[in-house]
Amino acid sequence: MRKYKIVLILIGALIIGGTFGFFLTFGSIGKQISFNYDPSVPSPIESLKIQTDIGKINIQYNTSNLAHYATVDVDISISGLFMEGKDYTAFFVSDTEWWPLENEFYLKTLPDLWFDPSYWFKSLDITINVTLRTDIIYNLTVIVSTGAIEMTTANGVVLNDLNLQSTTGSVDIISKENTKYLGDVNLATITGSLDLSTLENSTFESGLSLSTTTGSLDLFADTSNFEQGIELDVITGSIDLNLTSCVLGDNLIGSVTTGSIELNMDDTLYTNDSALNLMTITGDITMDINQTNDMGANITSTIQTTTGSIDITYRDFDVDVGAKFVSSLGLGIPNYIFLPVEFSHLSNVLTSLNYNDPLVNTYTFTCTITTGSIDVDARSTVL
Repeated sequence: MRKYKIVLILIGALIIGGTFGFFLTFGSIGKQISFNYDPSVPSPIESLKIQTDIGKINIQYNTSNLAHYATVDVDISISGLFMEGKDYTAFFVSDTEWWPLENEFYLKTLPDLWFDPSYWFKSLDITINVTLRTDIIYNLTVIVSTGAIEMTTANGVVLNDLNLQSTTGSVDIISKENTKYLGDVNLATITGSLDLSTLENSTFESGLSLSTTTGSLDLFADTSNFEQGIELDVITGSIDLNLTSCVLGDNLIGSVTTGSIELNMDDTLYTNDSALNLMTITGDITMDINQTNDMGANITSTIQTTTGSIDITYRDFDVDVGAKFVSSLGLGIPNYIFLPVEFSHLSNVLTSLNYNDPLVNTYTFTCTITTGSIDVDARSTVL
């Protein structure tokens, strides 16, 4: 019995000692490095591409004088077991190769070595801070394979093309007051959320496109100008739109395959006759439209889902604005809430009494569902 106890004690000591020794191999690696970007031949519009296989990219504008066209500050932290004797080049391409072209930065990981246990337990914390100048117009492309992109503009800056893409992670941009986009703006994720907030007098002179394959898409716009419209696309997830006192010069199109769409619009001004189309295959569509001023154009709107519900709350407070709702259900009838002094109702059609006045700008909604319900709560100022 005594020998048995001794064996158990020896085994326990080996396990404890081995475990203790195992964790003694824990270590960390750090690398901080800064780069300055200055083109050999300056251009009226500077093209700059920032890319990383993993990590977070922060884009901001300088708050003081910046001598260079841009600065890129990289902070790499690697921690885990079996780090002794290693540096960052065991996991990343050397910093001498981070600028494959003059205007392209690429932080690239090396393939994991299956036989090296330092790869099994590693934890990476990577941050790339990009600082831009307020007096330079950029074509800016930012790509992250696994990680996040955050960008905040500065008041009054001008950009040309803007492309922000994350494969697995989020894209979050805040457009400050009086920011102007001359070229196309494309924001995209494969798996992750996408958020765009535009503050007063943000102007998009070309197309604005936001898309995600799996995730949420949120657009909050305040007194912003979308001269070429807005296009939003989600495969699985949701779209949440909030537009307050904005200007639309072209179509607003929102599409979700599986998920929901919510649109809130207050006092929109349209500079051209346009389409306002929201479509899902499986999911609910909710719209809340308030119009206290003349909208400036005629809007046709297709609201469509195969399986789900359509819920519209409509209010106009201007005699020069009217609305018409035409609904189609596979089974059942739409539920209309209205006042007879404001609307006429015939079968599945609800029409404001001023709709056919040639001086009135109108919304024309066509609501279609195969399986589900349509609810419309409408009020209109007609006298």
